Amino acid sequence: MPRVSIRESLKTLDWLRHSWHDVEIDRGEDLFDPGLDYPGGCASAAEIGRVSGKFISPDSGLPLNYNGAGLSTNSGEMFPIENGSPVLLPEAARQFSKLCIEGLSIGSIRSAFDQYLYLCAVKNAVGNPNTPLDDPWYRRHLLRSRALVATAHGLVLDIGCDNPELSRRLFPSTCEYLGIEPSFSTSEHFRVVGMAEFLPFAEGTFDCVCFLTSLDHVLDYQTAIGEAARVLRPGGSLYLATLIWTERAELYRDTIHFHHFRDYEIQGALKGFSVYRIRRYGWKGERHRFGVYLEAIKC
Repeated sequence: MPRVSIRESLKTLDWLRHSWHDVEIDRGEDLFDPGLDYPGGCASAAEIGRVSGKFISPDSGLPLNYNGAGLSTNSGEMFPIENGSPVLLPEAARQFSKLCIEGLSIGSIRSAFDQYLYLCAVKNAVGNPNTPLDDPWYRRHLLRSRALVATAHGLVLDIGCDNPELSRRLFPSTCEYLGIEPSFSTSEHFRVVGMAEFLPFAEGTFDCVCFLTSLDHVLDYQTAIGEAARVLRPGGSLYLATLIWTERAELYRDTIHFHHFRDYEIQGALKGFSVYRIRRYGWKGERHRFGVYLEAIKC
């Protein structure tokens, strides 16, 4: 029986969405080996010529035309390419990124979106959101993510891709990998600069979309999940890895993340999806939180 048909038949088993605490915790401590690839090779990196026909304006939603130096709509919107990466941020975000955060005052924050961007800038200014590769818990996360996305295929969007050259090696050769990040980088590896809440892609573009511990860095996570659903084809897979907190979830102690998710927050955000499989992992031997790695299918 084809894999998608099996998934459709398993929608009736969506009780997992409501029973995460009944899933046994895997306390394995194996580490990801950066030198070890899939036997058949890892995912290929998408190139701009391959995906440019799927780009849309994050402001108007109009299709973007690629001319080699930048992207534009027929109505005159213009988006640059910097260091080989399309910068497809909303206009307000592009303008805000040019400002010096130290020079901003409360009076200069004029809109809710300004507030959002300011909060993001504060988070980015205080600490490094990316854990170094030599951290054992990060390497455990990479190994667990690799096990999660081993079933991925087709065109994959990795939201919050960090280092795209490392991240694409988590995916099998059945995939074509595209990463997106909201921050600028001097990396020579191709990725899109964009926001999870304003994905600059046409509806139904991707076979798989991933949030591999990136959703807690997104303030408007409900909108981000909705955008992931929009750019996924029907029957496509959403891969989500995140920490779930059972207690001691105080955000004032955290300089990096916007959320310490409770299980019901993620469950509620996944309306429109059917949870297909889920694993729970221990995290640093702690009792007040655990890792959830799940695949959900767009209904």
